[in-house]
Amino acid sequence: MSLLIVLLRRSRGRLPLALLLGAAGSLAGLAVIALVNRLIAGTADPDAATFGPLALLLAAVFGCGFASQALLTALGHAVVCELRTATVKRLLDTDVERLEAVGTPALYATLTKDIAAVGQAFNRLPFVFCNGVLVLGGFAYLAWLSAPLFLVSAAAIGLAVGAAYGWVSAMRRLMIAVRAIDDRLFAGYRGAVEGRNELALNTARKRVFHQHDLTAVAELARDTETRADRYWVLSLSWTALVILGVIVGIFAVGDALDQPRSLTAGFVLVLMFLRMPLSDLVGTLPILLAGGVALTKVEALGLAPHRASFDTPTAMADVPATLPTVGPLLELSGVVYDHPAQDGEPGFHLGPVDLTLRAGEILFIVGGNGGGKSTLLTLLSGLRRPSAGTIRLAGLEVTEERRGWLREQISAVFSTPYLFDRLVGPDGRLDDALAQAFLHRLRLDRKVTLTGDRLSDIRLSQGQRKRLALLAAAVEERPILLLDEWAADQDPLFRAFFYDELLPELARGGRSGGRTIVAVSHDDRYFHRADRVLRCDAGVLTPWAGPAAVSPPVLEAAQ
Repeated sequence: MSLLIVLLRRSRGRLPLALLLGAAGSLAGLAVIALVNRLIAGTADPDAATFGPLALLLAAVFGCGFASQALLTALGHAVVCELRTATVKRLLDTDVERLEAVGTPALYATLTKDIAAVGQAFNRLPFVFCNGVLVLGGFAYLAWLSAPLFLVSAAAIGLAVGAAYGWVSAMRRLMIAVRAIDDRLFAGYRGAVEGRNELALNTARKRVFHQHDLTAVAELARDTETRADRYWVLSLSWTALVILGVIVGIFAVGDALDQPRSLTAGFVLVLMFLRMPLSDLVGTLPILLAGGVALTKVEALGLAPHRASFDTPTAMADVPATLPTVGPLLELSGVVYDHPAQDGEPGFHLGPVDLTLRAGEILFIVGGNGGGKSTLLTLLSGLRRPSAGTIRLAGLEVTEERRGWLREQISAVFSTPYLFDRLVGPDGRLDDALAQAFLHRLRLDRKVTLTGDRLSDIRLSQGQRKRLALLAAAVEERPILLLDEWAADQDPLFRAFFYDELLPELARGGRSGGRTIVAVSHDDRYFHRADRVLRCDAGVLTPWAGPAAVSPPVLEAAQ
């Protein structure tokens, strides 16, 4: 039913027309059966007066059926397209924490299998509707032919449907279990693709992975799907048995009730005609159930509500159009963040953090692995909500309504960046001269060409991919730039070039004539290039007290 409701909301008038045509075609088919029944009973003559209407009715069956199913099928594909784009838009609007809680395999399973299952269910709805009209109309005609025979038939079929209800419920439960197993299968697929190098180097690991992480899950999916299909096959066989049993029983009941043999024969003819649409309805049941389970799974992800617009948060009336170029820019006061515990592993606590980032400043953050540096960057960028404390940008508290505004002021290159093959400048307009010049400065102009806003190739080494990620961040021309261990994958010569020349250039760039840069770094020989160096270990931020003093003297970490 939920599938039909979604379809109704998106039909915009096409659905009523398609359903009307489908109903007309189905009724025309029943009229054909009624006329044939009259010919069998001898109440109609086999002449032009009978065959003329029969020909018109047959044409109506074809024309109305084709038009209805064509409209409904096209509408079903349109709804699936909207579901795909809307689901991705909801995913884009969902917070990082929620996406991490859902997990990548579950997201991929939804975007591929779930939406495909919903699409198959939508595309079967036209046939379900037409068959449903045929069955309902057929039973109405049977009731008109003979009320006693109809009551006996309806009682027998009703009891049979009641007996089969438990099978359908069991099949739906098994389909829900299969869908849960799919997430584990996609996790295995991801390991096979993304871990291909590690698996290729270790035959024992490859065997263990294939046996335990893939084969065992695939066999569980196979067994569960087989059990679900058995209930479906049982339902199909039961439907065929019930219809044939009713047909046989009708002759006995007709004789017992002294019904005319011609009436009983006509009654049986209609039942034989209804056998096919009834079997089709039962055969479509697994597809509809799978679509319903998939649609429920999509909603269970807890993605953000769908918004068609891509509103620019900087258009808010209470925020400044540009950020200050001097003085305090981004302030964290008592900020705390708690990573939730997962899979039996303890959580992680960051803070409280008191930090004032000044406009035009270059700040380096150092510390050991797992100390909270990357988490701090996601807090600074507005990708995560602090558990406690406040963040202020340009003196304004970053409330939930202003988090989008904060994110629009920041460009970032994270430790494992994802590369898009299109560059996007301020407000979606790319400065081609800036992009070409920076591509040359990154020493990639001989490997990658830029045509319009599109890069010719992004299949590069890790260090070169990070250079392209830096290019994408630079052309955004935003006032704040975050870099998470950007230089770690660069060769020594380019690393020196980055700290000595490129970093100062980036600090002078941006639309307002300067950038504020926060960089996670372990290159202590270049710490003198920063205005400040802070240390983040075990979730605590303190001034760095390393052997190489920073000149000018380190500013206070807490304001």
